[in-house]
Amino acid sequence: MSLKELRRRITSVKSTQKITSAMKMVASAKLRRLQERVLFGNNFLKSLNEIGCSIGKAGHDAEMPNMWLSEHGKYDLIIIFGAEKGLCGGFYNNQLRQANKALEKSPNAHLIVFGTKTIDALKVHSEKILPIKIDLTHPKMYTFLAIAKIIEPLKIKGEVGSIHVIGSSFKNVLVQNPYSKILCPFEFESSDKHTDRTIFEPSADVFLPYFFTQYLAVSLHQCWLETLAGEMASRMTAMDNATRNAKDMISDLSLLYNRSRQAKITTELNEIIAGS
Repeated sequence: MSLKELRRRITSVKSTQKITSAMKMVASAKLRRLQERVLFGNNFLKSLNEIGCSIGKAGHDAEMPNMWLSEHGKYDLIIIFGAEKGLCGGFYNNQLRQANKALEKSPNAHLIVFGTKTIDALKVHSEKILPIKIDLTHPKMYTFLAIAKIIEPLKIKGEVGSIHVIGSSFKNVLVQNPYSKILCPFEFESSDKHTDRTIFEPSADVFLPYFFTQYLAVSLHQCWLETLAGEMASRMTAMDNATRNAKDMISDLSLLYNRSRQAKITTELNEIIAGS
């Protein structure tokens, strides 16, 4: 490799290093904001779970809408939370692997897919994706509430059975575990805080359907936040590793460049001495 090619290679790697370093800082800033939202969402979801536990403990099981507590239906619904973009290490492939496993287990299932990168990857299953006229590439809380209201009549009619969710649980910056779990039928964690019969205002037949729709929307929103936080953490780690690798490559190329230049100088000196 000539000196000119080595200089060009070093310049190219330095440019790449600047890009990966900037992407790491952007992912780090976004991750800090997402961590706050995940923590707040966990507390809110925990409060809703306690309400669900109190309903069961107070003896309102018979009044609960059976549609949310039944797994019977014409087809299952798989909601996939995937990657928005690439350059996030093995996060994208792990999510896609979980999605393919779920499709193998439930070949007749219908899909709702979040994440631009994952939506493109699952276009081969486009006939299974529910035709929802909602932008799923940049979802907000009202997006999930709208989806829950779309799913509700399908559950009432017995079209949808179990609702499976594929996402990623965010533990910390280094640990993001992909998962596939059943979200519906709902199963609330046991709680001993409430044992008396609850008085509803408005009545139970009005409150309970509204509560379960809200619970589904909040659960989906929390899954999306944790998956997005996991993607950002994975991207931050991947870009940090890429920046370190670029630094090592620049060091190796600079050493090779200096050696080649010194060898060229030595050769020229020998030619001059031999000629004289």
